[in-house]
Amino acid sequence: MMTERIAILIIFALVSMAVYLAVKQGHRRQLGRLTAVANTVTNAPTLLYFGSESCAACPAQWRYLEQLQGMWSGRLTIESIDAAQEPDKAAQFRIFTLPTTILVDKAGVVREINYGLTHTQKLKKQLEGISNR
Repeated sequence: MMTERIAILIIFALVSMAVYLAVKQGHRRQLGRLTAVANTVTNAPTLLYFGSESCAACPAQWRYLEQLQGMWSGRLTIESIDAAQEPDKAAQFRIFTLPTTILVDKAGVVREINYGLTHTQKLKKQLEGISNR
């Protein structure tokens, strides 16, 4: 009886992870169809940060982004977008949770999407992957 419950729980977890990854991949593919959003002035990777004043996790995310900006000074452009004040832009990027960060390479191609609070180290690792391409 207990092993059946554990097996069901494991199967449920695996199916949930597969659905999450499929949604994330589909979202990245949809964003790839948008016009290039890279910063053409600095020719640097761009991080689109979607947040709002009513978002409880957004102040912590902003602190992480400030740390990242310090590490990548001059090599990264961060564009902060208030989803409540710019709902059309949030809809364009199909933002469904806050905070959301989207990493765009120099060519304007969406490379990473992070839903929810994302730590500085994860963002740094993703940027290093983008820079090596």
